[in-house]
Amino acid sequence: MKKIISIVVIAILIIGGITLSINEKSAEQVVRFGYLPAVHALPLFVAQEKGYFAEQGIRAEITKFEAPNQIIDALISGHIDMALAAATGITAIAESKNPNSLKVFAVAGGDKEHIAEAILVGKDSSIASIADLKGKKVGVLPGIQWKTIARNIFLKNSLDIDKDLTLVELAIPLQAQALASKQIDALLAIEPVITVADSLDISKILVKSPNLVYVSDPFYAGVGNVSVKFVNENPESLKKALTALEMAHADIDKDVDSLRHYFPAYIPLTPELASKVNLPVYKMYKDFTSADIDAIEKFVGVFKEYNVITSPLSAAAFLFDK
Repeated sequence: MKKIISIVVIAILIIGGITLSINEKSAEQVVRFGYLPAVHALPLFVAQEKGYFAEQGIRAEITKFEAPNQIIDALISGHIDMALAAATGITAIAESKNPNSLKVFAVAGGDKEHIAEAILVGKDSSIASIADLKGKKVGVLPGIQWKTIARNIFLKNSLDIDKDLTLVELAIPLQAQALASKQIDALLAIEPVITVADSLDISKILVKSPNLVYVSDPFYAGVGNVSVKFVNENPESLKKALTALEMAHADIDKDVDSLRHYFPAYIPLTPELASKVNLPVYKMYKDFTSADIDAIEKFVGVFKEYNVITSPLSAAAFLFDK
């Protein structure tokens, strides 16, 4: 009789353990992230690699995208929930067409101390000014954001991208190679391409941080954003994900150089280049200043100026504020 009771007890414990395991697994909250392979996504890498997502009880599923518009399309369609290194301009365009669909919870970009973008030319190029790019081929990231940025920069230097030069859309991994092989004459680049091209000794900077002059200082080309559908339907998961990213931002503020070794697993950088790459300013929504909001407003203004956005839209309308 005692033997039977023991067997029953053991069976109950086993079944209970299995049930507990199933419940724990089913209770795991999954958040799907997208990112562009740029240094702007560092907080995502840190939160994942240091276990901050797991610590908050969520599992981060992370997908790399090669073009900025692909990230926004994935957010709008519900294929991902949140994104890092997404495009500020494309976020604004999407919000103008589908109001209250996206919220920006973080920004990343450059200022006078942080080089986040530059116009590059070949090391032996005779091009000495933006005016010299007339009749040339200029590489840009795919999508409407960087085409509009290029239009703004060049038009303010008396060049029309539809008449005076040719824009060539190139994903980040192809850009340095295209400049080296002279498929393009110049490149409007973000990091890590600036550092990669310099390390290969194939480039020189024609204009450092042009958007600080032609748009705003600071200039935030990258954002962290989240779909409003996810905000409304998964408030607890969102809170945990934001907490994990805030922990990553705190680490970045404390000692960003100690975190550079996370780059090679996510973006095309060797450990040596990861130690040298220029890093942008990183900010979460709780730390946005009036200057930051004004900078985003001025960026949105560029898209209005060239009629990419035709409906009324303010930056405040798509900034996360909870």
